[in-house]
Amino acid sequence: MGNQFKNVAIIACLKTLLFIFNIVFWLAGLLILVVGLWAEFDLYKYMELSPEFSGTAPHVIIGISGLIVLISSVAFSCIIKGQPVLLYIYGGFLVCIFMTDAGVGASVVCYRDTFAKGLHDGLTHTIVTYNPQKPNFDFAQSTLYCCGVNNYTDWMRLSPQRVIPISCCLDPNRCVTANYNDVYQRGCYEVITEYLINNMNILIGVAVGTAVLPLVGALLSCSLARYIEKSKYDVIN
Repeated sequence: MGNQFKNVAIIACLKTLLFIFNIVFWLAGLLILVVGLWAEFDLYKYMELSPEFSGTAPHVIIGISGLIVLISSVAFSCIIKGQPVLLYIYGGFLVCIFMTDAGVGASVVCYRDTFAKGLHDGLTHTIVTYNPQKPNFDFAQSTLYCCGVNNYTDWMRLSPQRVIPISCCLDPNRCVTANYNDVYQRGCYEVITEYLINNMNILIGVAVGTAVLPLVGALLSCSLARYIEKSKYDVIN
């Protein structure tokens, strides 16, 4: 009888922890889904990361996050009902998500130099194909307080030479772009890479946390399933 009460207490504790985890995981999936949708429908209006970039990354993000939201929504019922088979399946799904995150992380590490080059080439391509009638690079320059790819002289090196856009101005209401003291001196490539380097610890922490989270959930789910099976076995005996 003592073991039975102990198992019941452990099951209640694991159910509570797994339920809390599932809420956090569901919210994380929803947040990633919003980021993916923003990248798909809004980000490319302002900046093209590389001329060869096919837009696959946002589709992958949307697909994985949508699956996370869907499965974690169904998992609430599995946790409440306490069906071991479904809990094991949920644990397996979480392990698959962990492996996917690990693969994406490894790809980012392996191709970090390629990304830097792709970013530089993409920004260069953006100013070469610059259209004043579209927000595109103007949004990036005014938001990041930068001008051109390396600096404002990039605009003058184009063929044919172009006038530095108003989005490069320190003060758009009082600016003469021919006066180079009125425009941002730093290039957008430098600003973006500096931001990434300065926040690298935060980015690594978020990446590690996102990757480890499904593994924690898988451990909780499988442990709960095991204790439920053990509890049923103790009742029989």
